[in-house]
Amino acid sequence: FFLGAIKRKVELEWGTGDTEYLQKVHTHVEGALNELKPDIIVYNAGTDILDGDPLGGLAISPQGIVKRDEVVFKAARSRRIPILMVTSGGYQKRTARIIADSILNLHNLGLIDKELVTSGAEN
Repeated sequence: FFLGAIKRKVELEWGTGDTEYLQKVHTHVEGALNELKPDIIVYNAGTDILDGDPLGGLAISPQGIVKRDEVVFKAARSRRIPILMVTSGGYQKRTARIIADSILNLHNLGLIDKELVTSGAEN
């Protein structure tokens, strides 16, 4: 079996906000998935990019994090690639709420649901 990883160098300036960040996420997720065609995606959904995080250095809003996860899940779903999301980073009290909001958004959009899991297990 083959184990590969997406390796793209994407540089962001300190304090980069939602617009530039989300554009780069979209461009590079789409590009990488068109090149690699993986059997599964392990997605590290870190939240240290949140505005005000002492380590991340970016200025991404809570809505930007929710949108980032949506972009990644839509790309995976459109290609029928299973995705495992893990969380990491994020050193603010509000991080847990943002992660919960993102998961609720993914569920409400039909990007994660019981039916998808069930249908994937049958194939």
